Amino acid sequence: MTGPLAPTPTIDLLRAAAELCGPVAQRLFAVLAEDYPASLERRPGQLLRAADASAADLDGLLATAGVASMDDLRLLAAREVGLRLAEPDLRFTSREPRSEQRERSALRRMITAEEDNLRRTLADLQANGALEVAAAALLRARRRWVLGDLKSAGYATLLTSDLTSSMRDVFLVQPATGAAVNAISDAHADDALVVFSFRNYSSLTVDVAREFHALGASVIALTDSYTSPVCSFASHVLAVDTRSESPHHSPTAVAAAAHVLAALAAAGAKGAARRSRRRAEVFRSLGSYGLGRPTSDAAADAHAAADAGADAGTLGSDGDTSGPTTPAADSAGEPGSPLRA
Repeated sequence: MTGPLAPTPTIDLLRAAAELCGPVAQRLFAVLAEDYPASLERRPGQLLRAADASAADLDGLLATAGVASMDDLRLLAAREVGLRLAEPDLRFTSREPRSEQRERSALRRMITAEEDNLRRTLADLQANGALEVAAAALLRARRRWVLGDLKSAGYATLLTSDLTSSMRDVFLVQPATGAAVNAISDAHADDALVVFSFRNYSSLTVDVAREFHALGASVIALTDSYTSPVCSFASHVLAVDTRSESPHHSPTAVAAAAHVLAALAAAGAKGAARRSRRRAEVFRSLGSYGLGRPTSDAAADAHAAADAGADAGTLGSDGDTSGPTTPAADSAGEPGSPLRA
């Protein structure tokens, strides 16, 4: 690439946008304009460090200029100057001590692998019906238990949070022997257990799944293979692709599959919308979110009002969670729901 070229409409647009956005955007523009369009062959992170700016500052500058992203900016500039601009990418080296070959890997390739994991996993789970039948098992259950050990403890916490927003009797089992013993002692054949089990496969998770299975409870396993140890005790297996460019298993499709499972369960749970609204009211009354009311809350209130009308017309009073109810009152699914058992 030769030196900077004459001003183009795109660089003039960026200059005008920087003047509107302020000093930080002007620093970003100065870095971009210094050797434009060759500057677009630098990684965005390099540009941000050179301008002492943030990613939000760069997004703001591009949005003000009417450009969607750095990729779009690079395409515009290439067309204007008639040159082919190389697409920058971050390369990094694995520092895994057990790995003899420290292979350099491109960030773009890693992101592509994560996208493939997500697309492949969700497509397979939809095609084989695993998500639907697992959600139905959660709805039928008297109580729902969730367990994840080691890294999977984070997945269990996320799923528990999602499930409790729409249904009662959801319990997070702490990954410790005492908590596991308590859960097994209290469990019933009408309960359901959701476990997360990925390599190197926690023995605690497998043992708890075995005990719930022996009781006759439904065991829903999110795992990375149909041959993983926990599958021997699982009523429903949600196979998740966790291949990764890094030494650790990928969490992307795991979190997504758990989120979809909770969303399907919520779609069939009586009183889910009412419970969600009530929880939001309690959080506000307790000041849990005290940093101000975002403008998007008005839209949320409109959706809540619409949900209230839907509840009144289709759910009936048995979905109300404010009064005494039986443990499984909200678990049978709405009439006509595809998840109704």
